[in-house]
Amino acid sequence: MAEIKLDIGNEFSRGWKLFQANMGLLILAGLIGGILSLVTCGVLSGPMLAGLLIIIRRLQKNDPEKPEAGDIFRGFDYFLQSFLFVFLFSLVSIFITLVVYMVPILGQLAGLVISLATGSLILWGVTFVAYQKMQAIDVFKKLINGVTSGTFIMPLVFGLLVSLLSSAGAIACGIGVLFTYPLACCCLVSAYETLFDGCDVEASTSVEPPEPTAGTQG
Repeated sequence: MAEIKLDIGNEFSRGWKLFQANMGLLILAGLIGGILSLVTCGVLSGPMLAGLLIIIRRLQKNDPEKPEAGDIFRGFDYFLQSFLFVFLFSLVSIFITLVVYMVPILGQLAGLVISLATGSLILWGVTFVAYQKMQAIDVFKKLINGVTSGTFIMPLVFGLLVSLLSSAGAIACGIGVLFTYPLACCCLVSAYETLFDGCDVEASTSVEPPEPTAGTQG
């Protein structure tokens, strides 16, 4: 993975503009996904995140067929891989957090950092599943290799800030999450476009066949 650079302020600005222009749709879609994630104890959190990311990407690309809130259920097309990735990464995070918590004082601080980093990587991971149709284990390896090699540090930091933005909505009895969660996803998708535009599997396979020429017609 090549070295990646991001203008954090610019990505947040672009994400805000995208969210502002489609606020009603994104809030409703995020609400549907959030409720389903809660009532299923997190089982559908991966697919619902994938569905919301798909909606945002279509808005970003000015899809002539404007998405609707119900399109969040398109995340079920990636149910298995998104579920496996979120489950796998969460399991590893919980294990590491339990280990570091054994260290007095510093362990609690380290646990908080790990929790935030996990949120960042889960956001990026589901994005790769939804946009590049990657397998969960391949996404896991990609992220770990990128972080350990240092080439994914800036996206990791950006994802951490996005996670903080999303979590900030917990203020005011959690109502703010209706705004901050889809806004955070818009910022992440903006960063994805900057870093990986052209990597979408769907974008690379939607080329129209050439028109037959006069010489080839029967």
